[in-house]
Amino acid sequence: MTDPVPTYEQVVKGAIALGEDTDTTACIAGGLAGIVVGEDGIPARGRDALRGRELVEPLLDTLVSWRGSA
Repeated sequence: MTDPVPTYEQVVKGAIALGEDTDTTACIAGGLAGIVVGEDGIPARGRDALRGRELVEPLLDTLVSWRGSA
């Protein structure tokens, strides 16, 4: 039996709970968790609050299109 995959939020909160350089640790952990769970696995309240979203979305669209062509 395999362990269930933690949610995006559980991963980020767990990274913060480690202490020390929490913003960097949570950023890296959140990025990796986002790869695993996909955009729909990231809570909407976090996606909607993202500053600079209009700059990031075109880059995300490009990355997703590359993934689809591989």
